[in-house]
Amino acid sequence: MRRVRKPRATSAVSAISAVALLAVLPGAAVAAGPPAGPDAAAPRQHGPAGHGARAANAPQDYGEAACEGPPPEEGDVYTRPPTTSPHSTPPKTSQKGTAPQGSAPPQQAKGAAPKRPAKKPASRRALPHKWPRGVPGRDEAVRMLDDLTVRPFNGKGYDHRLFTGSSCWVQHGVDRCTTRQIALRFHSVTPVKLDGPCKVVGGEWHSEYDGRTMADPLHLDVDHVVPLRNAWGSGASAWSFEERREFANDLVASPQLIVVSTWSNRAKGDKGPDQWLPKGAECTYSRAWIGVKDYYRLSVTRAEKDKLRQVLDTCPL
Repeated sequence: MRRVRKPRATSAVSAISAVALLAVLPGAAVAAGPPAGPDAAAPRQHGPAGHGARAANAPQDYGEAACEGPPPEEGDVYTRPPTTSPHSTPPKTSQKGTAPQGSAPPQQAKGAAPKRPAKKPASRRALPHKWPRGVPGRDEAVRMLDDLTVRPFNGKGYDHRLFTGSSCWVQHGVDRCTTRQIALRFHSVTPVKLDGPCKVVGGEWHSEYDGRTMADPLHLDVDHVVPLRNAWGSGASAWSFEERREFANDLVASPQLIVVSTWSNRAKGDKGPDQWLPKGAECTYSRAWIGVKDYYRLSVTRAEKDKLRQVLDTCPL
């Protein structure tokens, strides 16, 4: 059973570089900045491009995603989801010589070789996984959940800058690519298109929270599976700033960061699993949530634990 419990005082970005990032971004990680408290400079506000404030139709808990969406300099916007996926393929129309819709398919000529299914594009990769690394299996998640401490949530004093400092993400390597930029590269199912060494401007992502296929990184958030506010009220308030920053930038140690659509992430906000679950992905999400809480030895509330147990009872073995 995985058991690290509390983040080490050394920065996680060093471990990240050693484990997975050196092949892509060689060099030491660059710190995000000194610890910042609620009285530090005001964090950047996301909203329609050029306005520097959150959009009028943003949900009340929009602040939880202040560091998870695209930065303003990349054109961050908050818009209502389209009726179809931004990357959806339009339905094919019948062409001359094809059978009308609803008619039986033409029979194959006698003796003709059967048609082979079309090969997948060579550029598509089976890895990396759509979900973060380290999601425990169902039985392991059950054992982890039983071992988690049940304690009332206490979010007093929370400020996301207590996890991030003056910058939302840590910068890595000689190119100073951010955790968000690296996550976008790792989670795209096709090779990404870059503008410079770091800025991701194209790729293909499957949002596990709502099933959308996304091609524009401006419509993507890098979500903390266990929100920073939830972590704060579950034990992270007692950590050092370095430990909280490690948690906020965890790409490989636990299943903490996932690339999802902006709309699904803003609907989640800082809610726990007893208040919000992604439809159709409840089992994997619950297992990932438990994996993060187990790794960092965070507590759960009674309602949270009961809901997670309920979901695990319905998951396949």
